[in-house]
Amino acid sequence: MLVSFILGVFLSMLIILLEPFNTNEYESNNRIISLLGFGALLSCVFIIQSIIENIWYYRGNKIWLVSYEILSTIIFFTFSGTIIYLYNHLIINDLNYSIKSHWWYYSHIVLAMIPIVAPVLLYLRQKFGQRIIPNSPNTIIITGENKNEKLKLHKKELLYIQAVENYIEIFFVDRDKKLLSKTFRQTLSKVHEQVSFLEKCHRSYLVNINNIKEIQGNSQSAKIYFQHVEKKIPLSKTLYKSIKSRVF
Repeated sequence: MLVSFILGVFLSMLIILLEPFNTNEYESNNRIISLLGFGALLSCVFIIQSIIENIWYYRGNKIWLVSYEILSTIIFFTFSGTIIYLYNHLIINDLNYSIKSHWWYYSHIVLAMIPIVAPVLLYLRQKFGQRIIPNSPNTIIITGENKNEKLKLHKKELLYIQAVENYIEIFFVDRDKKLLSKTFRQTLSKVHEQVSFLEKCHRSYLVNINNIKEIQGNSQSAKIYFQHVEKKIPLSKTLYKSIKSRVF
């Protein structure tokens, strides 16, 4: 909204001060308000395109490449150029539409305005936009239901997750192999959707198989031991064979 407002004001000032598009011949009791319409239309086009861009971004796995930005800019000038042409030609100058005049407008007016408006547009998008650097494929993010419950880890640092009533306790190691834990309000099933590479080893536990050191005991009383830390968790009878076959 802020970028659209600034763009609208910028174009309106250009129209009022420089009087392009034959607006110098336009006479009306509401002349200033009518000329502000150019900026208002540009703002509306930007808002509509921003909504479409957001849909495009989220449906494209949250990836926005430089080529997308270039294409988006071209679409913006094409779409906004048509809207402003129609407003100027039909409303301001009260002329009939023709393909010839439309093409002349693009080849003479739009191309002339791009070097002026494009730098402002791109600067504002970079200034007020958010640059998101994708996480590494080996990086995971675990979130809870409460605000600010967020934990970012490398996959190899996560040991296991334990469910305790309506909460989960996340056990992991830091770079010095020191055992740490975080407690979030979350269910085991929902957190499993976030870290699907974990394996269920018990009704209350999810385990990172890559960090298992050994499994001791038989299927009736098996325990899972982890590398680097003195920690053990239960392994259920029903999941004993599947987990053990993955470890050894």
